Amino acid sequence: MVDFLSVLDPGSGREVHLVIADRGAYLRLPAGVPLAGRLAPLADLLQTSGEGAKPFSPGSAADAIALETGDVAATVWTHSPADTREQRGQWGLELSAAVRRAPVRHAVGDAHWFQWRTELDVRLEQASLDAKLDFVNTHCADLLRLDDEDENALLTRRIQSVERFFDSDPDERARLFALMGSLSPDAALVPDPWEFATSAYEIERLDATAAWVRGHLDPVAGRVIEVGACEGALTRRLLDDGYSVDATEPNPSFLARLRENVEGDARIHPHSFEELTTTRRLTGSAYLLIEMLYYDQDLTLLDRFPTDRLFVSMEPGKLAAQVWPAAWTIEEELELVLPRVETVVGGRAYLRKRGSRGILLRRR
Repeated sequence: MVDFLSVLDPGSGREVHLVIADRGAYLRLPAGVPLAGRLAPLADLLQTSGEGAKPFSPGSAADAIALETGDVAATVWTHSPADTREQRGQWGLELSAAVRRAPVRHAVGDAHWFQWRTELDVRLEQASLDAKLDFVNTHCADLLRLDDEDENALLTRRIQSVERFFDSDPDERARLFALMGSLSPDAALVPDPWEFATSAYEIERLDATAAWVRGHLDPVAGRVIEVGACEGALTRRLLDDGYSVDATEPNPSFLARLRENVEGDARIHPHSFEELTTTRRLTGSAYLLIEMLYYDQDLTLLDRFPTDRLFVSMEPGKLAAQVWPAAWTIEEELELVLPRVETVVGGRAYLRKRGSRGILLRRR
């Protein structure tokens, strides 16, 4: 309700069908019913325990919508695949894929990492805003009490006074969802989720990283171990510079694309960071840990890499917070690319990319 109150506005003169997925409820609200009357059955539903309810899946919800609306022209309003609340993001992605015939419109919702190009922005009038706040305070008190880290918590930013909506095609939806899953396997939902091939920022970062390695490491000195090579954007640059590369990538989808994308003196491995320090150790002239130490890796494991040089890059704030093992000293630190505001997903949204800083660690 906090994302879609304007959709319930009786001033639109439209009948509204409301799917409450976790309760397995489908409410049909005729045109002409005032807002208070439209909110009343939702309030009544929330006052029940929900015990024994059979929740809707995105597929069953799409079936119910098709059955109830029949041949009547309708628009399906749902969550954004880029909503920071994972369950809502997943729902927005999967329901959109399951809906037949009807166009789909997404609420921006809680997607504060981005700024958005939207198709519809609705500024709530005072009466509607009062109704929203009254509903939240009266019927959602348990959600107001949740810790900020809980994705179901009703935080100030999630109770918007301006409700914003956008349209998308299947590729946009998948890319938005993948971007929000950048630290999880969901990032591999689409090829090149970070737009390494087309982003001016990413191209500059990758070119600067390759030049940095080239400035310190002779290609004939031995193989380079690239940890977390993703789909091979940096790997290809290293191969073009004459390096022999062992590229590792534990994500199966990225790994398959990596195998397809690189040619030359490259050996491809499915090993994780942890495996490379224990059972799958690879010998090389240097290890490259490029934009991949965001996963709470145990940095004491760096001592186990069979090399005396580590090239590490991260966004500057994260890099500054790292505590390196005593066996390593920082030989060099440099800026690879400065922060930049850049559009993503074909201009659907834009965000600040935080820059990348590199350090060369040398074993003492």
